[in-house]
Amino acid sequence: MRLTPPQHREPPENTIPLINVVFLMLIFFLFAGSLARDDARKVEPPLNILEDETIRATGALVVDKDGRTFAGDAEMSVGSWLAQKDGAETGSLKLAADGDLRADLLEKVLNELKAAGRTDIVLITRRGAP
Repeated sequence: MRLTPPQHREPPENTIPLINVVFLMLIFFLFAGSLARDDARKVEPPLNILEDETIRATGALVVDKDGRTFAGDAEMSVGSWLAQKDGAETGSLKLAADGDLRADLLEKVLNELKAAGRTDIVLITRRGAP
């Protein structure tokens, strides 16, 4: 009587762990990434930044929608404001820009600050209403 030894079968590859990993990566990228286009059109600009007491109390240089600069209630040039700030405060300079300010006017003020050797600038923004 001749008995044949049982054939050793290879177990099928278990692909479930691989599927789980791919699924978890898909979920991660859905939450981490943005599928919708991120437009600045959805942002509501502040009303009038010159009338905001909270921003004015920070000692920030305020730039209105016409590109004029103010410190507190007084209109002041960037150079005068820097001369006033140099002795009084160290650290980052605070700059608050009106929501209707054109980008080229903001860039002009930033270039004046950069020409004066100040690159530690914090731009103050206001969160819009939900």
